[in-house]
Amino acid sequence: MSVRTQRVETRTVIREAHGGRLEEHRSSLGTIPVIFVSGEPEQIGLQYGTLLGESIAANLAQSIDLFATMGFPHACVQMILLRAWERMAPFVADRHKAEIAAIARGAQGAGVNLDQAGIEALMAVTNLDMYRREERLLELLTPEEAATITGALEPGPPVKSCTTFAAWGSRTVDGKMYALRNLDWISQTGMHRMRLVSVYQPEGAIPFVTAGYAGSIGALAGMNAKGIALGEVGAFSASEELDGTPWVLMAREILEKATCLHDGIEIVRGSKHTMGLNYVIADGDPEGFGTAAFQPDAAAFETHHTACEVFFANDPKEREAVWQSEDGTRVPFGLPMEDAVMRADTAFAESTRGAQVADNGPADPEGDGNPLKGSSYVECHRPMHDMMRAYETGSAYTFPVRNTKVIEAGEPRLLGIEEALTIGATVAHNTESLVDDDWNVMSVVYAPTDLECFVSFEHEHEDGHWTNAPDTGYWHFTLDELLQ
Repeated sequence: MSVRTQRVETRTVIREAHGGRLEEHRSSLGTIPVIFVSGEPEQIGLQYGTLLGESIAANLAQSIDLFATMGFPHACVQMILLRAWERMAPFVADRHKAEIAAIARGAQGAGVNLDQAGIEALMAVTNLDMYRREERLLELLTPEEAATITGALEPGPPVKSCTTFAAWGSRTVDGKMYALRNLDWISQTGMHRMRLVSVYQPEGAIPFVTAGYAGSIGALAGMNAKGIALGEVGAFSASEELDGTPWVLMAREILEKATCLHDGIEIVRGSKHTMGLNYVIADGDPEGFGTAAFQPDAAAFETHHTACEVFFANDPKEREAVWQSEDGTRVPFGLPMEDAVMRADTAFAESTRGAQVADNGPADPEGDGNPLKGSSYVECHRPMHDMMRAYETGSAYTFPVRNTKVIEAGEPRLLGIEEALTIGATVAHNTESLVDDDWNVMSVVYAPTDLECFVSFEHEHEDGHWTNAPDTGYWHFTLDELLQ
């Protein structure tokens, strides 16, 4: 299997404002916007809002339209999003609030009709993918506001199956770290037009790069200058509330502050969580590479509103994960590995799996709780595990969803960037998921030891056909070049 990658060929400054700049990077893959911001929170926000105001407003309008397809009037959608933000705001750092306020000032100064409430509403969107979505959203409206809804509400977008992994040490070339963050979400919405790579150099914090969309100032995906990289997976849980930190801002705090895996773990453990979410934090230890002190490492996390479980490589908690059927049959489902962690939707700790609705979880009233029947376990988690085993043993591997051979039999080999890209592109939801409006809209493969990342977004071609993110090709970025 061959995955296309391309370095940037030309960089053109589109505009500059208040010390920040917006560039267009071009290669054979097309073009991608890259914004550079720096300074104190107010400076960063002013630069960001001035340079991206129109794109932020377009992203907000599109997000409201998506919720409106469920049957909510636009005014109700805006009210829902603002009240959701009000619940989360007490858990948001003051510096992030100051940045949001400055983004609004920058956009308005550039002549864009975008206020602070609009940006806060957009920030709430990523934390509203809740279990019992239609019912829970109605709770954010007054009876009078709810009365304006005519007809039955339509179900929200289906559950998506993101994926994330990290591999290092005995499993990789030179022991380097490789990691993945796949975002499988609602496809073909036009959201790709707001795609964005953001380069932050905050005063008094660690420089970092994120991949995402204009106005989503948290970290849907990202890596910092210390070689810390992030992956995330939504995993519906019966234990979900809005009273906590928006996960994208928790992820950004990791990039801003974490110099090593331990720092990242403490930030996740110390956060107030909202939804059912799984994470991976990878530490590539670029400063230690080539020395006896080199020690890359990674951890996986399973969270919901009242739980936070941490897993390390070959973790006993995963090895002991067992589902028991009504007739008493015990079914092991953990797939722990040396020098690797990975997650799709499935949780493995008792506290998190027990509350799961995702992936045929025990809390799903329409399921039986068997994790081996979970779609993301079958299509994403186990394939990541099996592909790593295939490289380790030299075995061939055929991806069962598409019945395509992606790894040829041969000598055992260690994972490098080519193998990491192959795994990421294989488990990305592809054309077979279009009927469910679910495929890979963004894929990021990290090489944190080398401070490099490979970024792709879904794309609409001139003739009207679409390709998902991996099939569009990956932009090859190096942090050294971006942070110069």
